[in-house]
Amino acid sequence: PGKDEVHVLASTFDQMMDKLETSFENERQFTSDVSHELRTPVSVILSQCEYASHPEATEEEKSDALHTIERQSRKMATLISQLLTLSRADAGRAKLHMELLNVSDLAEITVEEQRDFAASRNITLSSWIQPDILMRADETMMMRLFINLLTNAITYGKEGGHVLLELSSSEEQIEGSVSDDGIGIPPEHLDKIWNRFYQVDTSRTSREDGSSGLGLAMVKWIVEAHGGTITVESKEGTGSRFQFCFPKREIL
Repeated sequence: PGKDEVHVLASTFDQMMDKLETSFENERQFTSDVSHELRTPVSVILSQCEYASHPEATEEEKSDALHTIERQSRKMATLISQLLTLSRADAGRAKLHMELLNVSDLAEITVEEQRDFAASRNITLSSWIQPDILMRADETMMMRLFINLLTNAITYGKEGGHVLLELSSSEEQIEGSVSDDGIGIPPEHLDKIWNRFYQVDTSRTSREDGSSGLGLAMVKWIVEAHGGTITVESKEGTGSRFQFCFPKREIL
């Protein structure tokens, strides 16, 4: 409780050690998560290679094994690409290729690309997009923003449910949201969903769908890298709504 130099110095050291301990723990957890994420596809690839190389394997069985190997390899490539992007962002070395984009067209394209995925889960995917919204942004990252939010909503949506993407523009800002009527997020998890590899429901792992657990972490970084903010509203058993906003003074 003292305020002399010794107490201030001791307090400063305590805070420094707390930060270091948190940093080390985060690094250990991150390494464990990455190892876990890579172990599964590697194991599948190795087992499929052994299966396909068996002398009694038929041509059809070999073809099936190759398809499985390709699918798992693409999953690993996606994971590694996202890790590299986030690593560069952490180090301040991620470069955005800014250009004037029609984000309305990007959003429409993404919705169309995700319709088959939604249909496979018997989910109706719809959109309300104001036409010809212009924004200075990185095209690849903005596409990734829409893709990640939509795939997340579809993955955790309910069968026979709905997913809606909205995008509009006012004099001051560009606003967008992705809503679903799926399983929702418990309140105690809301502030943790942006963490890398974090899963709300470990019994219903999205890894089965090929996702890496980095989708929302990527979304948050993309939005903030473009000067925006993103929030989530959710009620367990009712659904979720992710809303993002870009002030026009930051993006035009």
